[in-house]
Amino acid sequence: MDGQIYLVIVGTFFGFIALAFVLLYPVYRFMRRQERMADDWTPEAVARRQRRPTPPEDEPDA
Repeated sequence: MDGQIYLVIVGTFFGFIALAFVLLYPVYRFMRRQERMADDWTPEAVARRQRRPTPPEDEPDA
């Protein structure tokens, strides 16, 4: 009986860790994606986009 209580504790612990991972991993992915999107709006990134030359437009010869 004494050994079984340790199995229950270990099983509960690892079950909790697995449940936390399953529930928090999508939140982590969402936060990482939002940080990457926010990096596009830093003052340096906005200035870099404004300095970028516009591609030449193809105009037909008339």
